[in-house]
Amino acid sequence: VEQGRISLDDDVRKYIPELPNYGAKITIDQLVHHTSGLRDFWALVQVAGMRFDDGYTVGDVIRLAARQKHLNFPPGTEYDYSNTGYIALGLIVQRVTGKSLRDFTAEQIFGPLGMTSTHFRDDHTMLEPGRASAYSPLPEGGYRINVWNNDIVGQGGLILTVNDLLKWDENFYTGKVGGPGFLKR
Repeated sequence: VEQGRISLDDDVRKYIPELPNYGAKITIDQLVHHTSGLRDFWALVQVAGMRFDDGYTVGDVIRLAARQKHLNFPPGTEYDYSNTGYIALGLIVQRVTGKSLRDFTAEQIFGPLGMTSTHFRDDHTMLEPGRASAYSPLPEGGYRINVWNNDIVGQGGLILTVNDLLKWDENFYTGKVGGPGFLKR
């Protein structure tokens, strides 16, 4: 948007024609603000009888969303958090810029802010030096490793350090990326 490549009022189908015409325009702004009506990806996985811990790609998310005949509500009329919307935003970035969300954000956001240890983890098999393994408690006691095995990003998948988080926070005051007052738009 800042570079003039897309508009917040653009129809999402302009960039993701795989999505059906739901009878109403879904805008990029509605994806950003969770008012698109698109069903959340994890709800679609559950309804489809798929496993949460299977490996999924951005393509899988779009295919599941494209199979939906209706939205949860008319776009712009309600709020409902949707991972699908944020994954779609990442795909739009990729299609408009020709770069992965990881590469685009490294170049346009994280690099300029000096966030050298931050990236979108779009390859779950990549080694992450210094990263601790996640684990979850078991009902009967003890723990098990709980590893994210998906390559979907946009809704999450962000790896960063506390030092980089401080640099991110500082940008809210300086506007180094996004310009002065970028949060007031």
